[in-house]
Amino acid sequence: MSNTVNTYWDSFLAGDKFAFEQIYRLLLPNLYEYGMRRVADETLVKDAIQDVFIKLWEGREKLREIASPKHYLLVALKNSLLNAQLRDGKLSPISEKEEFALNFNLESQIIKTEEDRLRAEKLVRALEQLTAKQREVIYLRYFQELSYEEIHALTHISIKSLYKINHRAIETLKEFLAMPKGDVILLLSLLRFLYS
Repeated sequence: MSNTVNTYWDSFLAGDKFAFEQIYRLLLPNLYEYGMRRVADETLVKDAIQDVFIKLWEGREKLREIASPKHYLLVALKNSLLNAQLRDGKLSPISEKEEFALNFNLESQIIKTEEDRLRAEKLVRALEQLTAKQREVIYLRYFQELSYEEIHALTHISIKSLYKINHRAIETLKEFLAMPKGDVILLLSLLRFLYS
């Protein structure tokens, strides 16, 4: 998908409205999901996404080529949500909301067997054992497939700290699930696939 978005991005920068609509269509689910995990206020998230895309269209002539439009828009959405929360008095200027939700619908049609459902339930319970920062890093790294550099730009957590947070989160999951690290990462990938 990112190659498709990158192709549309170049056309969008040239003023192509169809390309802009395709970027919106392709990235809306990711942006909505990320926004809801940050604030759990559907109206606020929808308004913030709308604002991001309006500003994107209106400011397209000032934009330069961007390596990852998805990452760029996730950062823009996070900033828009923080600004809206500050403006509405739902957030103090010195601290961000600490919680980061990882909720999954385990009634997915893709989970066909009872064994797969039980495995997914166990992983979801394991994810609940993580701190809010660990959940956010796991979500951005394994579900949104962002690089550590992109996560750093989004969260303002140093890259060294991100590696540590990710490592500790994987270790916690490994202990809770009683399985090797490779299997934990494979299970995270499976869960991403089930809910993407």
